[in-house]
Amino acid sequence: MRNNIFTILKKELRRVFLDRKLAFTVFIMPGLTIAILYSVMGGMIEKTGDDAMDHVALVKTINVPSAFSDIASELYGDGMDVLPISIMDTEVAKKEVEAGDIDVLVIFREGSPAAIERYTNSVKDFSVRAGYMIDGIIDSMRLEVLGEKLGGIEETIIYNFTQIDLAKAEQRAGKAIGMLLPMLLTVFLFAGAMQVGMDIIAGEKERGTLSTMLLTPVKRSHIAIGKMLSLAIISLASCLSSLAGVLLSLPFSNSMFGGGFNVSDIAYSISDFALLIVQMIFMAVLFVSIICAMSALARNIKEAGGFIVPAYMIVLLMSMSSMFVRPEGLWGYFIPVYGNLLSIKDILMFEYKVVPGFAAIFSTLVFAGVMAFLMVRTFNSERIMKSA
Repeated sequence: MRNNIFTILKKELRRVFLDRKLAFTVFIMPGLTIAILYSVMGGMIEKTGDDAMDHVALVKTINVPSAFSDIASELYGDGMDVLPISIMDTEVAKKEVEAGDIDVLVIFREGSPAAIERYTNSVKDFSVRAGYMIDGIIDSMRLEVLGEKLGGIEETIIYNFTQIDLAKAEQRAGKAIGMLLPMLLTVFLFAGAMQVGMDIIAGEKERGTLSTMLLTPVKRSHIAIGKMLSLAIISLASCLSSLAGVLLSLPFSNSMFGGGFNVSDIAYSISDFALLIVQMIFMAVLFVSIICAMSALARNIKEAGGFIVPAYMIVLLMSMSSMFVRPEGLWGYFIPVYGNLLSIKDILMFEYKVVPGFAAIFSTLVFAGVMAFLMVRTFNSERIMKSA
């Protein structure tokens, strides 16, 4: 049995690794593409932030007190240009805000209390940012007026409020990485398995090569298990290539992960990486079992794609939900895929615990076992495999 499975395993791996184009597509191109793409995207995000910081906010004002310009100069210096205009030019200034020619229009209307109108354009990033700057100016003016009524600005201070973040630098980095990377790993694992998985079963059915293999003395269950194990190795290798691409791009793309940390803050140990790889291995086995079972049911690659894509969408939805929803207790770890994602997130955020981690592995093994059993039953069914 072991020799038969190993023979099938070796045959499938040889077919992928000896095909230079396929090997490049599966193992090299994902990591290379992701490293370049994420670096470029990270650079563009950082450039957008730099442009916002360098932009001089252009603000037109009507009937504003002189204190407005003084506070604007004190808070933002050359970062804001305040231009007083006549009330007669109100409609013209509104159109300029709409067109993006100016960032904000501020109108003070006399009364008790006085009314302040702030006009911005929510689809213009510079206008939105300038609006927040105006809010800061108005808050400062409010404090000054309140201070005059109370006898001094110091009278407005009720508490000396200090914020102290006790989180370590590596924990902040872990939280940022743990928000997005689990979803990316899920996509990499499933996509890597899907690319080859449809071909080694449904593709061989379509070409007629699987029927030849089924006529050999090797048990069909051994053929199914050998194909599944080879695909798991291919999927994991493809995912590791993609993960390497992400890690290589981090010096340029950390803004994609929320920023707020330096690459030097990342302090994962060898045991952390080992735990991560273990969870990835079990996820790869699970995805491969799903893909192989569905591919075995299909008559050709096109039909296999129709079966597998909905499963891919469900997996993608679960991976996205893990970014925002975290259930209380252990029950979430018993959900296949979702539990693995929670465990990976725990590892990346330095919060991993043994019991939840084993709960995720257990649920994954049970579900993968069921799918593998269905795959073997499919291989043993002449009615289903007759199209081979």
